[in-house]
Amino acid sequence: MKTPILFFTLSCVLCSAQMNQNANDNNNQCCSMAQSVLSLMEKISQLESRLENTEKEVVELRSLTQGAPKVAFSTSLHDSDSDSGNVGPFNTATALKYKKVFTNIGSCYNPSTGMFTAQVKGLYFFHFTMLNNRQTVPNSVLILRKNGEQVVSLWDVSGSDPDSASNAALLPLEVGDSVHVELPPNRLVYDDSAHYNTFTGFLLFTV
Repeated sequence: MKTPILFFTLSCVLCSAQMNQNANDNNNQCCSMAQSVLSLMEKISQLESRLENTEKEVVELRSLTQGAPKVAFSTSLHDSDSDSGNVGPFNTATALKYKKVFTNIGSCYNPSTGMFTAQVKGLYFFHFTMLNNRQTVPNSVLILRKNGEQVVSLWDVSGSDPDSASNAALLPLEVGDSVHVELPPNRLVYDDSAHYNTFTGFLLFTV
């Protein structure tokens, strides 16, 4: 009688142990799956953050390349060999007309008048150059003017060798403001197909 009871008891213990082992295995599998899910969720969160940053960068690049206005020009005084030689001297101050237009994005520069007229409010960069080609008299002088007011200038005395000079300025402009290069009375500059005398400008950013 004791043998069957002992067998029954051992069977119950073994069965219970097997059930506990299965439960432990299931628990271990559940913990492993939970860890995998957490790791996957963390990676997804990182990818979402990187995607969000990338989208912000794309928006910023689009604003720089598409949304912002584009204004730039680059010119030279003479446009051909047949037009080479001195410009000036004149009896009165004269706005130089830079006839050779390399670039005129935004069409703010007018080669017929030599005037740059701002169509966008912003900060602009201007640069101009000058050459004196061994002229005994008179000397060479150029003046950069904004709305008729002198900003910066170039000056060169005559000598035995050709001399060149350049100057530049950053100017805040309102819509309708004008900028040009002026040749004062009784002064001259020289230019030919090598394009020594240039007038360049572009919009840095709007304000």
